[in-house]
Amino acid sequence: MAAKCPNCGETLHWYDFRAECKYCGANIPNHNWEKRLEEDSHEADVAFAKLHYRLNNFKSGTVGSPFRIVRLVFSLIPLVALVVPLLKMNLVFPFFEKTESVSFLTMILNYLTKLDFMGGFKLMSATALGGSVKFLMLAIVMAFLAVVAGVLNFFITIIAAIGLKAGVNVVLNALATAFWAASAVLLSMFVTASQSNSINIFSGSVVWWGYAIGIALFFVNFVINIITSKDFKKQVKSQPTLEQAIEKELSELEQQA
Repeated sequence: MAAKCPNCGETLHWYDFRAECKYCGANIPNHNWEKRLEEDSHEADVAFAKLHYRLNNFKSGTVGSPFRIVRLVFSLIPLVALVVPLLKMNLVFPFFEKTESVSFLTMILNYLTKLDFMGGFKLMSATALGGSVKFLMLAIVMAFLAVVAGVLNFFITIIAAIGLKAGVNVVLNALATAFWAASAVLLSMFVTASQSNSINIFSGSVVWWGYAIGIALFFVNFVINIITSKDFKKQVKSQPTLEQAIEKELSELEQQA
């Protein structure tokens, strides 16, 4: 597509490489430079006004009140569930015996990273151990999903503060609570199934208070974010919109000029 001279409107071709228009003699690069400079300055002011609006929202959404500071801190606290004991187990093999309390973190570091995790899913179809292994693998998957939802909750808390939103956090914490509770139930079913089969290599019990801590912390975050979501909606209704804030800041800049 051929360009046009900004002064006279005549069509310019690719071989018209001179700075001056061959029809009217206008200097094309410097044509109307004052107006373009003003337009660039206006665009920069608008961009800064948008940035100021979003930064103010971010500050308000994260540390704008004691309650919101507590919310920010509590978005990380549920990860305490990673280190509390969830299972007390005793493994007995020929020439080997081990008794220990297992948290989600130690399960990942000491077992899943050293053993064939995908092989566990294959064992789900085994005749002797399939039933109990199925509950164990599902319990691990549910716990993993709860942890993922908890980690995402923290990052969404930071990101969504720019728009003063907390709806996604409510959903994530509801899912984390449900996943963690499901993991507890499935792990209990694994313990029961393991102790009832004929291969007596495992015995143990679920540490219910460890799971209770995780469920309580995720649920507290769920409640906190419901309250915050309602608070954000009230704030958005009462404060200027982005367009109004930009117009106000530009007006103040014009008065100062």
